Amino acid sequence: MTIAVPDTDPSGKVDHQGIRISVLSDGRALDFLDRRWPTLYTRDPHCTPYQSRAWLEGWAQHLPLTVTPVMVIAHDSSGPVAAMAMTREVTDDGRDRMRPLSAPAAECIRAVGPGSECLAVANALVQSLVGLARDGTEVHLSDVPADSALAHQLAVQWNGSLDQTPYATIALPVGYGGLSRTTQRGHRHRQRVWDNLGEHGHRVRYRRTQSTTELLETLPILECLHRLRRPNQPEALLHQGLEAWRTVLERCSTAAFIATLTLDEDVVAAQLCLRRGNRVHSVLPAMNPTALALAPGHALLRHLTADLERSGYRTLDLGRTRPEPGQIHYKAQYAATWTRTLAIHSQPLC
Repeated sequence: MTIAVPDTDPSGKVDHQGIRISVLSDGRALDFLDRRWPTLYTRDPHCTPYQSRAWLEGWAQHLPLTVTPVMVIAHDSSGPVAAMAMTREVTDDGRDRMRPLSAPAAECIRAVGPGSECLAVANALVQSLVGLARDGTEVHLSDVPADSALAHQLAVQWNGSLDQTPYATIALPVGYGGLSRTTQRGHRHRQRVWDNLGEHGHRVRYRRTQSTTELLETLPILECLHRLRRPNQPEALLHQGLEAWRTVLERCSTAAFIATLTLDEDVVAAQLCLRRGNRVHSVLPAMNPTALALAPGHALLRHLTADLERSGYRTLDLGRTRPEPGQIHYKAQYAATWTRTLAIHSQPLC
């Protein structure tokens, strides 16, 4: 059934009363993403690049035939005030399954629009997901910031699995002076190692891509490092294949870059990032395992944070973090602030 979508109110005001939900599928969902989504995105300061039209349309282009795009839209009297980009898949055993469009590549899932942080709007969106689950649809929603209105309503209404993942954010400039003496000594030691390499004739070069051409030319190098480091993890982020990422990044080229650290002729570390405003999101870091003794990931991150600070950025999101001591310790060495993201998996409270 075709669902009429009225115009949005340019004033940015949201009528908290009378929130209603509509659901669009297939071509109608893609049409909403193309025509209406950018306005919601522009009017929502909480959005990340993972919610941009370019990012989502890139992933939508590579959906399998068994998966269709879905838009869950909240309206007030003025029109759409928030929306969630989802997908619906028919599993091999005939069940319906819904999950966010672009998951698991996106590290932050949010509702989009000027009403996204209104509890009434978030309540209506979550109630719609609860209703779908009650009707037999498997609902999976991951990487929802715990401080968002959407996460608040999920915690209240959902009675199934509710998991939490650590999420790290670095303020720029990095407050090295406030770190422990042990951590500061570790940074100085690693810097001396790289300084000594340069003094002994090795060429050390940091750079980040400045054009679409450079971005796409560097992507295979990032993929190669990623596979070298994780050869036995086919479920890792690049399992979708390089072509899907190429499509996405070509669309997102103005918001994406890859930072690299090269020792002589070899790239020893690379990091794909997305940006919006004065905030940068690290999407996919990778390093050459043959150079681990040099701590290339630390070296690249020191260069990257300094570069971003000089360029006027104020925050670097290192994103979801595996809850293991090594990962947490690594990010803590840059004075990371820790928050959480939530993930739900059916079943809801009935």
